[in-house]
Amino acid sequence: MPQISIDAPGGGTFQAYRAEPDTAPAPAIILLQEVYGVNRFMQRISDYWAEQGFLAICPDIYWRIEPGIVLDPETPGHREQALAAGQKLDIDQAVEDIGAVIDQVRALPDCNGKVATSGYCLGGKLAYLTGTRGNADCNVSYYGVGIENFLNEATNLTTPLLLHIGGADPWTPPEVRKQLDGVLSGFIHVSSYVYDDTDHAFAREGASSDVPEMRELANGRTRDFLRKHMG
Repeated sequence: MPQISIDAPGGGTFQAYRAEPDTAPAPAIILLQEVYGVNRFMQRISDYWAEQGFLAICPDIYWRIEPGIVLDPETPGHREQALAAGQKLDIDQAVEDIGAVIDQVRALPDCNGKVATSGYCLGGKLAYLTGTRGNADCNVSYYGVGIENFLNEATNLTTPLLLHIGGADPWTPPEVRKQLDGVLSGFIHVSSYVYDDTDHAFAREGASSDVPEMRELANGRTRDFLRKHMG
């Protein structure tokens, strides 16, 4: 599996899955994992964005808990393990680690200096927090869970943010969507799309939750967003 090592803030290193585009240097996209770790679905998502012309990097956000946690939503018992791992994650430290990934990827010869993040579920929240605390050129959140708990940081959003939300996602029920819209709709550089009758993890390609029509629609919007803001 193609990987790169990232030097962590404060010492230590952690691994990231790497997928390369046909042409370099290229803009980079940091893919931020679901609670299941850098599993086959996150690797496929990374490969997809490499096929779209981006240097795709998917770091092991769980490394401080235990390096290499890889779980599968299609395997019985793994959902519970994944949720437990997510509960152990130090969110503040994770955002700092993502900042280190951005800085180091930006300096790679294969990167043209432009870096975005795109996160899924847990990673969707981390992408939002990268927008409020980090220095990516732009950030994308797919069905981010728990963003409503950090809306007090929204005034720190200075770079473009794109959100994709399933209209039937139990993690973002109507009252949560109302909270998000009530704050984020006030920012001209924040765009949000709700996908009617669509459940959580609809862009997890090849999974039982995959909704190809909605995934392709969301990915097309993301692709346009990234190209607009990263050239």
